[in-house]
Formats: sequence, C-alpha cells, structure tokens
Amino acid sequence: MTSDIDRLIKEILEENERRLVTLKADFDPITGERAPGERRHLCIQDFPIPVQNVPVQMFDDPLVARIHECGSIQNYLDTTDDFDDCEEQPTIDDMRMMLFRIRFSEDFAFWAYYEIRIEDKMTGRMVPFKLNGPQIIVLNVCEELRRAGKPINLIICKARQWGGSTFCIFYQQWIGLYCSIKHSFAVCAQTKSVAGNITKMLMRAMETYDAWSLGLPQNEKLEIVRDMNSGEYVIKDSKGNQVSRSTIRIGSVEKPDSLRGYSGEGAHFSETGVWKDTPEKRPADLVRSIAGGILLQANSMQVIESTPKGAGNFFHREYMRAKNGKSAFKAVFISWMQIPHDTMPIDDMKAFVTWLLTHKDEDTTNGEWLDTGRYYWGLWEQGATLQGINWYRHQRQTVDDHADMASEAPCNDIEAFKFSGTTVFNEQDVVELRKNCKKPRHRGDLLSLGIKGEDAFRNIRFIDNPNGQLKVWAMPDKDNTILHRYLVSVDVGGRSKKADWSVIRVFDRAPMMFGGKPILVAEQRYHTDHDLLAYDAARIAKWYGNALLVIESNTLETRDQERDVDGNMTEYILDTIADLYPNLYARKQSAEQIRQGAPTRWGFHTNTATKPMLIAHLVSCVRDQMWVEQDEYCCTELSLYQKNEKGQFGAPPGDGMHDDVLMCTAIALWVCFCDMEMPVIPKKVTGKKTAFDPNSTARL
Repeated sequence: MTSDIDRLIKEILEENERRLVTLKADFDPITGERAPGERRHLCIQDFPIPVQNVPVQMFDDPLVARIHECGSIQNYLDTTDDFDDCEEQPTIDDMRMMLFRIRFSEDFAFWAYYEIRIEDKMTGRMVPFKLNGPQIIVLNVCEELRRAGKPINLIICKARQWGGSTFCIFYQQWIGLYCSIKHSFAVCAQTKSVAGNITKMLMRAMETYDAWSLGLPQNEKLEIVRDMNSGEYVIKDSKGNQVSRSTIRIGSVEKPDSLRGYSGEGAHFSETGVWKDTPEKRPADLVRSIAGGILLQANSMQVIESTPKGAGNFFHREYMRAKNGKSAFKAVFISWMQIPHDTMPIDDMKAFVTWLLTHKDEDTTNGEWLDTGRYYWGLWEQGATLQGINWYRHQRQTVDDHADMASEAPCNDIEAFKFSGTTVFNEQDVVELRKNCKKPRHRGDLLSLGIKGEDAFRNIRFIDNPNGQLKVWAMPDKDNTILHRYLVSVDVGGRSKKADWSVIRVFDRAPMMFGGKPILVAEQRYHTDHDLLAYDAARIAKWYGNALLVIESNTLETRDQERDVDGNMTEYILDTIADLYPNLYARKQSAEQIRQGAPTRWGFHTNTATKPMLIAHLVSCVRDQMWVEQDEYCCTELSLYQKNEKGQFGAPPGDGMHDDVLMCTAIALWVCFCDMEMPVIPKKVTGKKTAFDPNSTARL
C-alpha cells in the first residue's frame, strides 16, 4: 500500500512539473523560439537576429523568401535586379528595417516585446511587453480569426490581474498600424476615468516607439494626442502631422454621449460585468449602438471583457449566448489557474500532496482552510498546479463567501457566475456528471399526421433539421421489447419568451437491468401553447415505445410562486391527452379514495411539500452519479441552483436564469427510482411480445 501511495505521489509531482512549464509560457520573443503560432526558421547572417523562428506567413513575402535563399542581405543585394529601375539602391540598413517591418506585421508577440513598453506593477518601471500565458491563449484565438479573414469578436470571462485589457488594446493598435489601412476603435468602460486610464497606457507606450518602424525618419518622435475638433485620439509626429488614419475614441456608460453615432472598425468594452443597468442607461443598448457602427469584416475587432459579477446581468447573458453558439461573439474563459502569479511556494511538496490525497474525499472543511478537501482535489483534477492550489487556499481566507472568491478567481465559467446564497449541489459532483455531456447525434422535429387529436399519434416520424427543437442522443430501440424501459418527464412552462421554458426529457432505463444507470436520450425545451405541449409530449412518448409519460401537475394554490408559467394549465393538459394516450402517470390513491370512486389524479404534483423531497432526492442522485446526463445545460442549472436566505429553492435571480431542466430531471429521477417497476424483458405470449404490461402499477 505504501509503495502505491509513493508511486502516486511521484506521478503527481511529475505532472505538476509539466503544468508549471506550461504555466510559465517561457518563450523568446526576439528569436521566436517556443513563441506562439506556427513558425519556421529564417536564417540571415547579416541581420541583427541571424537566426529567427518566425511565423510561416512571412515566407509568403517574396522578399523574405529571396533573402532567406541567399543566406544574407548582402548576397541578395549583390545578385538581385529588383532595384535596377530605382534611382537609389537600398542599403543593408534599409533592408534590415524593411525586414523588421515585415516581421512586425506578422508577429504580434515580437512587435509587442520590441516596440511596446508597459508599467510593471511590482516595480513601477517601464518594461518590454512580453505576453504571458493567458494573453497567448487570447492571441491564438485572435490570430485564428484574423488569418481566416473573419471579424475578431470576443467575449472574455476572466479572472483578475493578467493584463486582458492591455493585450486587447495593443492588439487593436497593432492591427491599425500593420494589418489594415485604417482601424479606428472605441474604448468604453463604466466611468470615463477608467477608459481614460486605458488610453494613457497607449500614450506612454508611444513615447518610446520607433518611428522608423512606420517608415518615418529614425529620430522622429511620436505621441498620441487628443484632436480638439473630433475629440478622438490620434498619433502625430513632432510637427503635428497625423501619422496614421487610425484613431481612438473613449467613452463611458455614465457619459455615453461621446460615443453616439460612432463609426469605426473596433471597440473594447471593459469590465461590463459592473456596468449598471437602469431604464435610462442599459448596457445592451450602448453596446448595440456602438457595434452598429462597426462593419463585420476582416480585421474588425470587438471585445467584451469582464470579471464575472453574478448571474443574470448583461455580461452573463451575452457570455452564455456566445458559449452556446447563439451570438456573433466567440466565448473565451481565463481561469486563475492559467495566471502565473496566482501561485504560492510550498515548503514540503510531498507533505502537501499527501494532505491532498488524504482529504480528497471529504465534504467538510478541514482545519484552517475554508473549502473542503474534495474541492481542493477537484482543483487539481481541473488542471491547477500544486502551487496554485496552495495560493488558492490562502487567498480564500481573505473573503468570507465562496461566491466572492469565485467572482474574482473563478475555476471555470460556471463557478464564475456564482451568487450570494447557498448552492444546493456539490460543484465537484456536477463536474463529474458533466464528463458524459456531448452534442446530440440528431436534431430535428417529430412530425405526425396531425398536431392534435388521434392524428397526433399516426404516422410518427423524425425529420432531421439543424434548427429543430428535439435533440436526440439515441433513437428509440425498435428491435428489442423491454417493459418499463422509457420514461418521459415534462415540466410545464409558459408561452411567452420571458416565461419559464417547457421541457420534455426522455430517459432510457434499459441499462438498469444489468446494474447500469438510466441515461438521457432526448430532450425538447421550448415555448409553446399548453395544448400543443401535451400532444408533443405524448407523441414523443409514443415514439419511444409507449413510454411512461409523467407531466408535472400543480394547482393554482400550491404551485411554486417563484415560477412564471403563464397561469395554471396542467389540469387542462392532462385531461386533453388522458383519453388518447394509455401510459400516463397518475398519483397513487388511498383505499378510501378508491372506495369513494375519486377521480384519477394525473401527473406528478409539485408543491411546497413535495419539492424539498424532489430536491433532496436529486442531490443524492447527483452525489452518487445515479444517471448519465448528456446535456451540458442541465449541468449548468445544477451548478447555479441555490437555496436563498428565505429557505426557498430556485435558480438565481436575474434575467435568463431558469431551473426548468433541473426540475424536469428531478421528477424523472424520482419516478424512475421510487415509483416505477424495474425494466424487464417480457415473457412471450402467443408467440409475440407485448409492448408494455397492461397490469403495470406505473400505468395505474
């Protein structure tokens, strides 16, 4: 046993060394060794950097390719006739500057280190701008889009203090100087002073900028000044001549007038998570008005960035839209684990790893540390270094609430949007559940002869449609007859776009026959009329082998007052299909109710008494990984689900926050494990197999 533990500790320490190398992002920006992007060696003996590892795109320039073939600038000049028609032959120095400018235009990391000076926050000195790990991550995304000729539209959810704004601003300036004839951009923050600080950073960098890199005389001095007529910031030489057509305009949410009618090629929206949302000044309106003046074309660039500040605000909504592929922006997340300075040295590495392994399964806090051993082990599994985990343990002691820590130093883009309130589900359990999530194999619509009545169950067929509402991970199994196999759960929402969503989820219970877990195989989440929802759910259940259909049933008096479902319509829904679909779930009746001939009570009744029961059961299902979840969004709802100060369960407050998929799942799993017979292969009856058992207690 001891040797096994020692071997595991050794493996962890070796893996940690590999992670530290990646975290350090050690590269030589001058020679280009280990620098980001695809590179190739360029050898020029009489160049200030004789051997360079440059972006492969540089070799597309005929001049670079010719000089490389010749091995030196002098050999090229001695053998070329490219300048025979010129009055003056270029000198070696002229060619050197030309090669520098070509590399500047293709190699942002080189340009940033060679030409840009920024203030070191530790010493206050101006130092070369060398990209760190998180900045390289964003650079790779930008370059992929730029080289493909696509608009560079990013929304960055980030931990603090890694220079995200610094990178994005200088990248926009670089585009304007070397990649495009004109690239004017706007900078917008909560206050004008914050936006002004970003501009001051550009102004200081220009004080030491080499004018020759822009084709100007070597001794020329450049500066960024505010044009008194336009109010924009422009680059001018010592004689007051404007050097570049690219300009910079700054504005703020508090005083947006300077950005009205903006027209340019780029925009940077800084820390949008703290932008105040009022009826008079809505962040979405300001972003939309600025973005409206930017054409979606090659070399255009818009960046929305922020540390997360809770869920339901403008930044959260836009980030989730981008993450789900429903936006023109590309979502980028930067964790504290990717930031080099978010680490702390460890005196005894072996003892530290031993502590992690000893407490990795504990769900209670241990000693002075404010999070559980299981949580800290989860950080390691998510990719943190041991030094990073040590930093996190100490940094966590500076804040009282884990949500505050998650906002400033998020581990992932789900935890990033934590909120005040007690989370219901253990984050590491949800992380484990998320590992099985994948895109559905099919997406489309389930059609039939009609949308209502008996025709809704005739000629049922699935039609592939990339914009369809039904997501399918596994089609119905038509080859094997298994009783009590499929389960369809329905959470009733509203019809309007602002109401809760209606959700239909299908689970396959066949693996339970062999000690396996039920698995999600289909889902439909949408807004629709309640009568159409009833038929859609029944049609899906019919398609999945006459599955048990469980529809949430609330009365007006006991329904969850926190949810908006456009009124109570479940009685109507259930009565609509009870006579048409034979395998509809009904609540059990007492002997007295049966004797008195009480009417059948269709559906699962969710109320103030049963909801805590459902959630408690769902907590155990998540903890014990009792089903296979395949939809990413369900895990997102689980991660954000809370119990507030009033003791109420629900999604966090804010626009776009819902728990409909979660509640649909909770009902399905309760019925699956507590109120439904085990799936079984039926005995043959008169040479045939029956599709479902008519004596099933589930049917009753």
